[in-house]
This record gives sequence, C-alpha cells and structure tokens, in this order.
Amino acid sequence: MPERIKVESLDSEGNEKVVYVISPSPSVTREAQMQYNTSFKDAIQSGALLKQKLQTVMEEQGVWSDTKQERYDEILKTVMDKEVDIQKGGIKLSKAKKLALEIKDLRTEFRDLIAERNSMDANTAEGQADNTRFGYLGFACLVDEENKRVFKNYDHYTENENEPFVVAAARELAQVLYGLDADYEKNLPENQFLKDYDFVDEELRFINKDGEYIDVDGKLINEDGRYIDKEGNFIDKDGRSVTEDGEYNLDFSPFLDDDGNPIIKEDEETETEAEAEAEAEAEAEAETEEAELKAELEAEAEVETEAEAEAEETTPDKKPSRGRPKKAATKSKVAE
Repeated sequence: MPERIKVESLDSEGNEKVVYVISPSPSVTREAQMQYNTSFKDAIQSGALLKQKLQTVMEEQGVWSDTKQERYDEILKTVMDKEVDIQKGGIKLSKAKKLALEIKDLRTEFRDLIAERNSMDANTAEGQADNTRFGYLGFACLVDEENKRVFKNYDHYTENENEPFVVAAARELAQVLYGLDADYEKNLPENQFLKDYDFVDEELRFINKDGEYIDVDGKLINEDGRYIDKEGNFIDKDGRSVTEDGEYNLDFSPFLDDDGNPIIKEDEETETEAEAEAEAEAEAEAETEEAELKAELEAEAEVETEAEAEAEETTPDKKPSRGRPKKAATKSKVAE
C-alpha cells in the first residue's frame, strides 16, 4: 500500500473535503481485533447466529432451498461455459456479443439470488464482528493533511460514517485490505469483450457505430437514458413522440357514440363555450380598436385639411408686374 492514499470528496453539505487513508499499523490492527472480539461476544449474548448455523436456519425459514442452490450452481457453470466460448473465438462476432449479454443477465440474476442470503450473513455474530473491526480500521486509518485523525474517537466516526468522504475513504481502504478491484465491473470478461469491440464505451454504456448512446436493443437514447429520434426529439420505446415530461404529444379527438356522433362531456362543453365567448370578445375588442384607430386617423386627416384651407384663405395673391410702374397723374394734367 502507498504511504497514504488521497481521497477527494464532499461532506454532507456539499463542501469539498480532502482526506487521506493510511495503512494500519500493527498496534491499530491489534486494537481492531479487540473490537472484533468484543463485538462477537456481544452478538452471541444477544442471540446472533453463527455462520455454520445460518444455512440450516435459512432453509427452515424458506430463505434458501435446494431449488435455489441448484439454480446457484447452474448459473455459475453456465457463466463459465459462455466465458470459455468467447475466449476461444472462432464464432461470429454477433454470436459472441449475444453470449456476452447473456452472461450479464446471468450475473444480475445471480446477485439477486444471493442478495437476501448475504444480508443475513451480515447479521451473524461473525458478520457483525467483521463490520465492527473494519469500522475501527476506517476510523484509525483516516487522517487529514497533517496525518492527524479526522475523528476524535471511534464513536465520533460511527456517527459520521454516512458522510460521502467517509464512504469514499472506506471504499479505498477495503480495496487495499481485501484486494477488491475498483474496476471490477469493467474487468469482467464479458465487459472487456464488449469494450474491445466497441459495443460499449469506457463507462460500459452501449454505443452504435457512430458512437451514439443506445439501449441493449440498439435504440437511440440520450446521455440521460431517454429515448430519442435522429433529431434528438423525445420518443417512447416504440417511437411515439413525447414531451420532455414524458407526456404523449397527441391531438385528442372526442369519443363517438353508437351513431358516430362526438360525445362532449359537460365540463368540455362549458370549456368550449367559454373558449368561444373569449374568442368572440377578443374579436369584438380587436374590431373596436380598429374602428377607433380608423376614426382617429380620419379626424387627424380632417384637421390637416381644415388647416390647409385656412392657410390658403389668409394668404394674399401675388401677381408679378410687367414693365415699369405708371406714374401718378399730376394736378395740372387732371385739370386739363
């Protein structure tokens, strides 16, 4: 294990948090074992089962049965056989893809099959003691930048064990202590095959030849897993148009009675009448506004016409004179 592993995560309030996971020292390992012993003793005293008795109890309670055990063994064998067929090659690529998808389905069934059994296993005396020991190691191996423990004691740690950064640190610690593979899913044989032949991307999401997201049946989806058409519009699995909220984009037509006449519900009739009245009022209002505008324009035009007429009446006529102006007659000339 490296000297320490850096973990960058968040706390429950969304604040960035940087912590480190260190390797447990011999003294910490001894302390963790003491926690295991105490927890085991307490579990036995409280009536917890031992693992060796768990199988019998599960069969008595119907949690596990011979039929489930047979299916358990059958799935393991079938998965192994199909993995071998893929690894040998020599078959059509489409056939190999089909085998890989069948393996994925079998693994899902296998996990569902043993989920309840595993949950009961965690409640045995050994299971409870194991969880306590790992929790103590999580507390003791979680430090800050200065290599000081993040939590003041084990109880303080357990009170905050659901914090995102604590969960992330515990995951890192488990990978080191138990040899868990962080890329377990990606490294499964069927997923390696699908990735090598570009049936899935690096995140194991199905893609087509153009790199577009698709579902397992080859239908287009977006990055959120919603079905879309070639233009990116939302559709359902059968190709029918839907809204962003998942509602169908359909034009509803009234149902018909036995004579073929539309059946209009009372509330629909009321709604239709209200819509008609509103539409009529809107049209009347528009006509009124148009008439008022027309009258206003006519009034303005009339005012302009009157102003022009008044201006013409008040302006004198100016005729240009020709030749020299005549002189006024003198008194003597007039007398003559």
